[in-house]
Amino acid sequence: MSVLVHLCRGCGHQSAWHEAGNGGYTSCRCCRAGSADPDPAPTLLPTYSSPHGIREPLWEPGTQRNAGTMHASRTCDCAQCHEGAEAMTRREHPSAAPRLVGLSGR
Repeated sequence: MSVLVHLCRGCGHQSAWHEAGNGGYTSCRCCRAGSADPDPAPTLLPTYSSPHGIREPLWEPGTQRNAGTMHASRTCDCAQCHEGAEAMTRREHPSAAPRLVGLSGR
């Protein structure tokens, strides 16, 4: 599932990588120091289905991910992520046919 994240303005990695317990997964000094400078604007990290490569839907902000595992986390629940998610869900799928409103009289 695709997810909205905040990237650190210092190193460009996800701000969650700077949290306790995640430093061992990267060699980045900024991440290991635990001092993120998160960009307030969220960034979309898209994921794609296999084998067809179709973009997967977005995790809603504030959703529990990987519940019951050691990698459990919650997606960001800030206002900017809610606004971004709302804007993305209003868009149509890129391969959707255009709507011809008013031509059929309906």
